[in-house]
Amino acid sequence: MTTTTYPNGQVLTSTALTVTQINDILQPLTCGMIGINPPNPALVRIDWQTEGQPFVPRPQDDICFISCIPENVEYRTVRDRTFSGTGPVTETWVYTRGWRVAWCLYGPNSTDRARMIHSAMFMDYFNDVLSLSNLYPISDPPEPTRIPEQTNSQWFERADFHIIMYEQVTETIEDGAVTSVEVKVYDKDGLAADITV
Repeated sequence: MTTTTYPNGQVLTSTALTVTQINDILQPLTCGMIGINPPNPALVRIDWQTEGQPFVPRPQDDICFISCIPENVEYRTVRDRTFSGTGPVTETWVYTRGWRVAWCLYGPNSTDRARMIHSAMFMDYFNDVLSLSNLYPISDPPEPTRIPEQTNSQWFERADFHIIMYEQVTETIEDGAVTSVEVKVYDKDGLAADITV
C-alpha cells in the first residue's frame, strides 16, 4: 500500500502494486511452480542485467527470468466510485489494472519448466496465493514457446511463456468536509438576507 500527499493536503492511499512488489510476489511463487524449494533467487531472477538481454553463462544452467510489465486491458477504464463519511468524506475508487507477466527460461529443462509454470496457472494453490495480492490470472494463457538461441557459436535451450493477470486496485482519497455554507438572498433593492448554515 502506498500513500501520496498532494499540495492541497489530500492523501491518496492505493493498493496498486509496484514492479518491485509484484516481482517479490512472483519470484518465490515461480520457484514453487518449478519445484525449487526453498526458493533460490539465483535460479529464478527478477534483476535484469544492465546491458543486453537476459542470459546465462553456460548452456547447461537452468535459469528463469521474470518480467512484469503493465498491460493495457479492456477493463482498465471502468472505475467504481463511492463516497462515505459525514465529516471528512472518503472517496473510494476500485478498478482493474493489467499486468503482462513473462517468464524467459534457459537451460536443458527450460521447455519442461515452462510447461510446469503453465500448468500451475490452473492450480488452486497458486491462484489462492495470487489472490491474496489481488492478482487474478486470465484463464486461457497461450502455450509456452520453445526458442533455441545461438550465441557465440553455442546453442542455448530457451522457452518463453507469458500470461495476462488482472489486479484489483482500491484507491481512497480524503476530501475535506464542508462545515458551513453562506447563503445570500438578493431582491431588487439589494441584499435581503445573509444566512450561514
